Amino acid sequence: QAWADLTLVHPSPQLGLLGCGVFAPAMAAQAPSAAVPQAPPPPSPPSAPVPPALHEEKGWRFEAVAEPLWPSDRIDELGKDEDLCKVPDMFCGNASLRISHEASGFQLELGAMEALRCCRWRPPPAAHHQPPAEAVVADGGKELDAPLLGAIKCQFAERWKPKSENPDVKELQVTSDWTCSTAYWGSAAFPGGAAASAEATEECLPMDLLRRRDEIHWYNEILFWEDELDDNGVCRVSIRVRVMPTFWFALLLCELRVDNVLIREVATRFVCSFDSDHVLREWTWKEASYEALRSHGVRIADNPSISQMSVGTNLLEQVDVRRQLRHKLQLSAKA
Repeated sequence: QAWADLTLVHPSPQLGLLGCGVFAPAMAAQAPSAAVPQAPPPPSPPSAPVPPALHEEKGWRFEAVAEPLWPSDRIDELGKDEDLCKVPDMFCGNASLRISHEASGFQLELGAMEALRCCRWRPPPAAHHQPPAEAVVADGGKELDAPLLGAIKCQFAERWKPKSENPDVKELQVTSDWTCSTAYWGSAAFPGGAAASAEATEECLPMDLLRRRDEIHWYNEILFWEDELDDNGVCRVSIRVRVMPTFWFALLLCELRVDNVLIREVATRFVCSFDSDHVLREWTWKEASYEALRSHGVRIADNPSISQMSVGTNLLEQVDVRRQLRHKLQLSAKA
């Protein structure tokens, strides 16, 4: 039986009226004639500033801020100010999603700028903006001098490596991930800045609830950034959120493809029933090399899932999960 993965939030007839795509990635190994579910098109940024999209329901407030692409001079300035070796070419710097609970003051914030800072390790990002290193990688208790999810080389790295032994030729100090891949999982806090309690849990996503064909009361999607990695692939970070009659669901998705090297997906899912005392957060890191995908039976050449529009993360399967963390974000502040 194929493993079903709630990967996308998209209210299209092709993906079902429930507003989410329930994919069976194992189908990707079938013959080309088999129908392989495709990802919906990525969110498009507005061409000019637009007012925030607002929605209120059952004591919750949702605010989606879509931002136009920043001009190149502003991107260059940001790279210098934030000590970033790379800022995405298509960057929507002030884009964000804020979800607030009126009764408790709890606020979940998902912002493009915070997400980008998690591409940097020197200086490190705010500790609560991404999983702790010890929970994700071996030797995570040590100070990392590399990307949290591991350094990646492009397919031409060895060819481009300097051959000169001239002592005057020095390598640049790398302080951020050139792929713009981020482990960011957002921030949750209360008025005054107190962080929300995050309790590790074995509670799973309520798949039966998420699959129900209920009416979608509100839906939004926001692009944080996209970059073609100097024609070596693509990295895209986006958010999709939907409000249903009895719950809300949000997906923060980082998709990365380094051509002929690997495909990676970092997905953070948030779900909360309106009668619940907590928000369930599930952070999942999937990754597979091109070699591993071929060993699974995936045909890489001319694959419709690998294109300028599609990163190819729907080719990843359960076996490609590197790490998964689940937490209950409590809606009441600690005493």
